[in-house]
Amino acid sequence: MPQRSVFCIALSRGRAGRIVLNLKEARFSNTEISALFLDQSAIASHAAGQEIRLAEEESPIQSAAVICGVMAWIAAVACRVVPGIDPIIAAGPIASTLSDAEGGSVANGLIDLGVPHAEARRYEGRIKDGNILVSVHTESSDKSDQAREIFSAAGAEDICMMTENASLTDATFA
Repeated sequence: MPQRSVFCIALSRGRAGRIVLNLKEARFSNTEISALFLDQSAIASHAAGQEIRLAEEESPIQSAAVICGVMAWIAAVACRVVPGIDPIIAAGPIASTLSDAEGGSVANGLIDLGVPHAEARRYEGRIKDGNILVSVHTESSDKSDQAREIFSAAGAEDICMMTENASLTDATFA
């Protein structure tokens, strides 16, 4: 059965945490969920003069606690700084793909996963702007549809659904 992947961008750490918690509650395993985000120290230096986006109801302390707790659950798979790709933290199955990416970029790692070139570059830019990429990798079409619904209900952006070895026409974007 072909691997299916669903990607999205969460605009805040708290929202990413809620998405992952919703996936966990929907019985997705920590081996199916990945997240990519800038190292906190990189966000501080990258956003000099800019305020990090938080949802209106979040405080920075709540947001940090949520993302750290959720990433610890995913980290049972892998959580590390990806060498040569800025200080990006990759958690879940996507971490090994990024470590092996040619050219040392997030976009190249995503392209290796089958994400179309333009979308991969856009995701890389969104991550560097302080957003969080969350993805689900499963063989079940029902679970990939469920992940997409969870992403959408949580207000995620740039939702992309891919099938292993998909051509651009097999990809769907929201």
